[in-house]
Amino acid sequence: MAKKFAFLLVRDFTLSPLSLFIDTLRLAGDEGDRSRRVEFDWEIVGERGLPIRASCGVELLPTRAMGNPEDFDNVVVVGGLLDTSRRLSSEKEAFLMRAAEKGVPLTALCTGSFVLARYGLLDGYSAAVSWFHIKDFRAEFPDVSAHADSLYSVDRGRATCAGGTGAADLAGYFVSQFIGQKAAEKAAKILVLDRIRSSRDVQPVGDLFPAAASRAVKRALLLMESNLQETLSVAEIAARMNCSRRQLERLFGTELGIGPMAAYLALRVHYAKSLLEGSDLAIGEIAYRCGFANAGHFSRVFRQQTGITPTHLRHPNRAAAVAAK
Repeated sequence: MAKKFAFLLVRDFTLSPLSLFIDTLRLAGDEGDRSRRVEFDWEIVGERGLPIRASCGVELLPTRAMGNPEDFDNVVVVGGLLDTSRRLSSEKEAFLMRAAEKGVPLTALCTGSFVLARYGLLDGYSAAVSWFHIKDFRAEFPDVSAHADSLYSVDRGRATCAGGTGAADLAGYFVSQFIGQKAAEKAAKILVLDRIRSSRDVQPVGDLFPAAASRAVKRALLLMESNLQETLSVAEIAARMNCSRRQLERLFGTELGIGPMAAYLALRVHYAKSLLEGSDLAIGEIAYRCGFANAGHFSRVFRQQTGITPTHLRHPNRAAAVAAK
């Protein structure tokens, strides 16, 4: 009997994770590219006749009205733009909570993890969140063990993924569990993906350190980016990478030409620069968010790293006027 997936879409959901997840099931579950629902089946669950708008503007109609979530083997929440007003409708909320009550496995694609967490459905679970949203997620949901150093996570009856092509990887995991690895590899090849990546593969590192090559260095950088406010020691980072401090320092030196703490500082200053340019936060608040002891310490370090003060970056004309007096 085909494994059945129910999809709950929030308003302004992201289309690509939904498409990649379903296409992986579609291609893996039949011979060739015939799209028959042999091994897997799926429904877009919602209020019949009411279109659901994606963040790109495309609209989808539900294929099944609200019913019994126990008819499905998995309920998948597809997130989208982060906004407290973009919650599930009361009918979808009831469907999701009944699924959780009855022990139906729950999956979150992209920011769908925020949706599950808002209902307390990830408390005590491990969850993979995009590096782009990890700080906001941790601040809002301290009872969830959130991380940004893997593409997806499967913890008991909860599965989460960072979004994008990671949705295909998570779908590939389900395919492997239900009908085998070869079927997952077939789907990946037809989708022109290099391979179906596992939960041990890391999310792509930002462009600050493009030379990062090894899994240990990439994971360490993501761990640093996820802990800018309360900085970790090199020993703590190495322990999470299951390697020695000396080994981690050697890898950083070989791949990046600098040590772990220098890279950590560069990430903190880079984040501070983005906050100075893109927010109205006070300099003292930015210093706190980036792990500096106080505004004075932050200003000194920022000037050493960039050649200008935070005030000069934010108000170049004002700084120039003061210097001219």
